[in-house]
Formats: sequence, structure tokens, C-alpha cells
Amino acid sequence: MAAVRHTIIALVEDKPGVLNRMASVFRRRGFNIESVNVLEIIDSDQQDLPRLTRVAIVVAGPPIILEQLRQQLEKIVDVVKVSDITTKNLM
Repeated sequence: MAAVRHTIIALVEDKPGVLNRMASVFRRRGFNIESVNVLEIIDSDQQDLPRLTRVAIVVAGPPIILEQLRQQLEKIVDVVKVSDITTKNLM
């Protein structure tokens, strides 16, 4: 199968070590992360909820294997949600 570039978005709790644990999932599978973008989400109305961060990762690989990676990312304790937005129409 040909490698396709995928954009994976993860909503994670803003805690130390989360990005390292996420990168380790890719490292164990031998994938090179092409790009990472991290943005803190600020919601001043929800003071009692944990602070969240959005992590965007661009990686190339076969779709079947990247779906397995997405599922493994969801198993990380501090990860709230993971989505592959490669095929989404964002406009």
C-alpha cells in the first residue's frame, strides 16, 4: 500500500509528558512525524474543567496502519479525542 499523508488532530489534557507519550506511539511503529502543531484551548467560562490542548500531527503512512495508530493514541490516559481529518472538507 502506498503511503498517504494524514493529518491527525488530538484533543488532550494540558499535562506534562502527553506529547512525549503520543510521539512514542509513532516512534514504536517507525513513523516519522512530518509536522507537529500544539495550541492551548482557552475557555474562560469552564474553570472547573481540565485545561485542554489541541495537537495536530502530520504523518505519512498506509491508511490501515494509521487507523491503528489513531486507536492507540486514544488509549493514552490524557487523550480526550483523536480524529483523522485527512479526508474532511474543511472549507
